[in-house]
Amino acid sequence: MELANLGNEIYFLNPPSHQNNIAAAPDNKNIKIINYNGISGLNQIPAKLRFFLNRMLLRRIFKLSSGEFDVVWTFDPFRFQDLNLFKTSAKIYHAVDIHISPLEEQLANSCHVILSVSDMILERFNHLNKPRVKINHGLASHFLSEIRTEYITIQSKRRQVGYVGNLDNWCLDKITLLTIVNSHPEVDFNFIGPFKSDSELGSNLKKSTNARLIGKVASSALPEYLNKCDIFLMCYDGSNQKVNSNHHKIIEYLATGKPVVMNFTDEYKDKRDLVIMSDDNRELPLLFNQVIHRLEDFNGIEVRAKRIAFAESNSYFNHVIHIDDILAKIISNVPVAHQATQ
Repeated sequence: MELANLGNEIYFLNPPSHQNNIAAAPDNKNIKIINYNGISGLNQIPAKLRFFLNRMLLRRIFKLSSGEFDVVWTFDPFRFQDLNLFKTSAKIYHAVDIHISPLEEQLANSCHVILSVSDMILERFNHLNKPRVKINHGLASHFLSEIRTEYITIQSKRRQVGYVGNLDNWCLDKITLLTIVNSHPEVDFNFIGPFKSDSELGSNLKKSTNARLIGKVASSALPEYLNKCDIFLMCYDGSNQKVNSNHHKIIEYLATGKPVVMNFTDEYKDKRDLVIMSDDNRELPLLFNQVIHRLEDFNGIEVRAKRIAFAESNSYFNHVIHIDDILAKIISNVPVAHQATQ
């Protein structure tokens, strides 16, 4: 959306389906959505044959788009591992998760630059002779425009805790999460995200009088919900490095200026002035208890402003400009993506 708002023509490639068509996005004329019919089991076959079949798939995509691309930007190591097939001026691999697969290595070898949301992920590519740049998770413009409520210090008010995420996620520390909820009947926990009512966690939370299961919420509506919370919680398995390099929701939490109590996350180990983080999930219930009962101590004007400033510095707009400058330094013939703003 940010690239399109800057005047670029964007072709968003949906996951494989049983369709072959292209349509304009309903909310931005500069975005075209491409649906294409994939080939089942493509990643299980030898690389040379996969290269040939991927080239056939891309011919269909090129026909749908009726043109050539200047930049290919992929976040997905499981589709089109050889970016040279796109014949673009710039090829970007943007790694936001840790993938244990030889397919990712093939993809990384074919790009001009590797971007990632954490040092932990970038270190996995140290052996490659490729430029590697850390770009934190981004903040969408609707989080910037939302008017933030002032922190309420009335002691009689029931504290509102916000939690955003899939409650069926395999890496969620469900036992610790339930311990925190059940230990604080005087606090309301607002869970935003998908859940299964018949799952063990979903069933237990539905029984809790202080848990509110809101379900999925559109990103554009999320700031309104977050703004009503006093404090935020994140509760993944803190010992699992594969999933705790960085998390997108932290930036959105920080944009409110309010405290974030969370499991260990590598990218924030040196940012403890912004977040309240445990080194071990066994400490998380006690840490949450300390913060919720001394909330005023974690909500000073200066620290709130610092959290907001950090989040806003990571806006998608700022990231697009930064990435554009990176490409300009690495590749001489790449078109300038943000020239419309100059």
